[in-house]
Amino acid sequence: MVTHNFKNLTVVLYTSALFSISSSIFAAGVSADPGDYKALPAGTNLAVAYYQHLTADDVYSNNNKVVDDLGLTLDLGMLRYVRYMEIGGLLMDPQIVLPFAKQQNSLDGSENRGIGDLLVGGVAWPYHNEELGRYFALGGFLSIPIGSHKDDNFSISNDRFQYNFQTGYQHALNPNIVLEGIAQIELYSDKDKSGMEKETFYQTDLSAIYKFNSETSLAITWRRVDGGREFLGNETMLESEQKNTLLLSGATNIAKNTQLLLQWRQDFDVKDGAEISGIQSRLVYAF
Repeated sequence: MVTHNFKNLTVVLYTSALFSISSSIFAAGVSADPGDYKALPAGTNLAVAYYQHLTADDVYSNNNKVVDDLGLTLDLGMLRYVRYMEIGGLLMDPQIVLPFAKQQNSLDGSENRGIGDLLVGGVAWPYHNEELGRYFALGGFLSIPIGSHKDDNFSISNDRFQYNFQTGYQHALNPNIVLEGIAQIELYSDKDKSGMEKETFYQTDLSAIYKFNSETSLAITWRRVDGGREFLGNETMLESEQKNTLLLSGATNIAKNTQLLLQWRQDFDVKDGAEISGIQSRLVYAF
């Protein structure tokens, strides 16, 4: 009976950990897909729709598997609007993102659905050279806690403000091969109701992109995440997340102004946190 209760407690704690972290990384729409740091001309508008299907069964703590039947499933949609413009000679892309999702936990039969926290922000390019294929950018995003089910461990809704800062560089080695690196940090306000605090969260993405032509490409990405410990006073409530992720992406233009991206992801070498696998589709319309 003691073991059973301990396992249930572990599931509750790490369910909360999984979704408090995932909300700031993928559900809020902060993480860039391969090739996103290439600047587009001022005046370009993008309407973007995402769908992700993510699952998590195994949970790790201190490099040990503590849960193997978490049974979490997230079906996530996102709508994004992006506007490229120049202000004072600086190219930037202010944008707004609204996520919505259905979350299921087969372990206890729970289900939540609704909208997530609103994300506003953008990226600016101090340096962009289309001829050389080199781009350097800085970005910042704010997640505003307006989402549903804040007290029910809903993955896309948090009872706090979240601040994301990122920088990225894209470098074309030749017309076909492009390298891209993105570094992010996230800071958090205290939770409004409980006062729970959260430490800084770090993420690094390194991508290699192969362009078959101007319309079709494949990419492989290594992602590393670390941080995000939650605590109340001197007591740790949720441990930091530490893991790596492999992502494989393919993108092609299916119409003159429309791009389709398909992506597969798998976590590996998880030391703390949930091991997530999933797929994503992204449709971009430029006008």
